[in-house]
Amino acid sequence: MKHTNIILLFVTLFVASCTEKPVENSGLPEILLKKSQDILPISSFVENLEYLELKVNEAKIEFGDILNVKELDGDLIILQRRAREISFIRFTQKGDFKNTIVSNKEGSGRIKNPLDIISYQKDFAVLAEDGIYIVGKDGKYKSKLVAAKMPGTKFFESKNQFYVVNDVPGYGLYTVYSPNGKVKKVKFPEERLKDLGRSNLAASGAAAISLVSSYSDTVFAYNNSAFQPEYLIESDGYPSFAEVWRNTDDKDDIKTLKYIHNTHHSKIKSYFENKNYIFLTYWLGSHQTTALIKKKDWEATYFTEAVNNIDGGIWDNPSYLSPKNELYIPITAYKVGGHKISDKRHKEFEKVQLHIAASGNPVLMRCRLK
Repeated sequence: MKHTNIILLFVTLFVASCTEKPVENSGLPEILLKKSQDILPISSFVENLEYLELKVNEAKIEFGDILNVKELDGDLIILQRRAREISFIRFTQKGDFKNTIVSNKEGSGRIKNPLDIISYQKDFAVLAEDGIYIVGKDGKYKSKLVAAKMPGTKFFESKNQFYVVNDVPGYGLYTVYSPNGKVKKVKFPEERLKDLGRSNLAASGAAAISLVSSYSDTVFAYNNSAFQPEYLIESDGYPSFAEVWRNTDDKDDIKTLKYIHNTHHSKIKSYFENKNYIFLTYWLGSHQTTALIKKKDWEATYFTEAVNNIDGGIWDNPSYLSPKNELYIPITAYKVGGHKISDKRHKEFEKVQLHIAASGNPVLMRCRLK
């Protein structure tokens, strides 16, 4: 009964954020999505950078495209895809190979399509299309903890319950799974909303979970077994997707789609957060902008493009913001080899190009924010 009350409280909060314009003077900090034409040198917000070489050739393992980066128990966990092979591979902070945690082409191959991974008790829990599995730190398969078709690709654990953030139509906002087989779904407050948009889980350690959605005016934080509003999202000169949606109540489905398509609005593309920073990229109409927000004083920096003036190397799309204020940016070999030095005063990146060309190892650019 207690858990049901908590869920009802969350649904009430979520309904308020989706069906009503955020209340002014609510006391919640506001994230302002503001258009910018600025081209900034990364030295204005990056303290230092380094290129972390993932030493896969030395370990004699084959490696493909980096899909995601996580930090678990002090190590880097890389989700990679090579042809039809999908695997989680563990590296030290220096890029040394430790072990393959799970692969759909190695061993028993019991985990067909691994999607996400978290620390769980003394092991790892792996989210896959058909359930949640337990794998040892040595990479050995242990058991299938939850058997169910999963509605999302991201999850976290709290009090021995697994929260899967849904990104397919019809499942609701998130689904809670228990090892004893119990399943609880939190539905969208509006029936027509369930077929639109996806949610994004921004996690920085087990104690920092945020839920962001393109169809909400609010960022939610997980706290005490429930999601609660943490920040309001306001757009400078553009309605949010949620505001556009609220104006479609009197329209049929075809008119609704046309109205949304023809109305310029804001939409969050990627969102990263830790205890010190929020780093997000979003669209305002057809214009993409990046914002870096310091949570200490709520100072925001906006830019449309960043140029690496520290060593003339590449600035690409960040994949992960660590608790240590480090942005991880995967750089593929072809980008490393084909990059032209953007700042002629700094040619240090040329050494990286030569070394990577010789080794063929993938690279993570690690930038510490100021």
